[in-house]
Amino acid sequence: MEYILSKDNLLIKDIKKLKEKKYRMSSNMFLVEGFRFTREALNSNFEVVNIFISASGEAKYESSSMEDKLQKNTKVYGVSDSLFKSVCDTDNPQGILAVVRNTPVEIKYDYGFYILADKIQDPGNMGTIIRTAHAAGALGVIITKGTVDIYNDKTLRSTMGSIFKIPVIYDENLSLVQRLKSDGFKLITSSLDTDNNFYDIDLTQKVIISVGNEGNGICEDVYNMCDIKVKIPMPGGAESLNAAVAASIMMYEAVRQKNII
Repeated sequence: MEYILSKDNLLIKDIKKLKEKKYRMSSNMFLVEGFRFTREALNSNFEVVNIFISASGEAKYESSSMEDKLQKNTKVYGVSDSLFKSVCDTDNPQGILAVVRNTPVEIKYDYGFYILADKIQDPGNMGTIIRTAHAAGALGVIITKGTVDIYNDKTLRSTMGSIFKIPVIYDENLSLVQRLKSDGFKLITSSLDTDNNFYDIDLTQKVIISVGNEGNGICEDVYNMCDIKVKIPMPGGAESLNAAVAASIMMYEAVRQKNII
């Protein structure tokens, strides 16, 4: 383990930049905090570039057997507690932080479903959608322009490590959705202007299930591309559902249908 003593160290300065979305985007890297999250990253096909250990976290690191799981090119650095806290987002850091490089995503055209998150703004909602998509066996999560940054700290923590387990694809101009539609995928959106009950739709084929912005719903571009408009029944009379809840209901209906065929 190498030790970094100065806050003016160039590597420390570069790590601090990763707190900002523009640097995460330009470098294709992001930060994860905590022993569980770092272990998930090391066990994934993402590249763990650097790991930083605080002075107070060093004993836990040495007893964690994590050193045996390091990737070939991962470098580990020790830093003081104060220097470590300066690069963390959490108020009570666990003593370990990893710099992770994003991995290229494989687009799958198999039978199954994608979830399309259209301009979701709340980090908790976005993280929950990713986590649920992983649990439900989705082919991937597609996110549109205007969606919250999936690599900010709050979103990452909400995924509970699922960010490393399921493809998440940024589709700025909906070109991926178009390609999937050309390959036979049906785009399903919720709408007030339909009598189609969501539970009557066949979800055992190739489908893209879309969930929209918390305040405005599905954007016009996605709405105009959709193949099937549906309603989730709400017999209690509520006007709407939380975005992550709606996405979870729809994904698990796809799971239910697949399991009874």
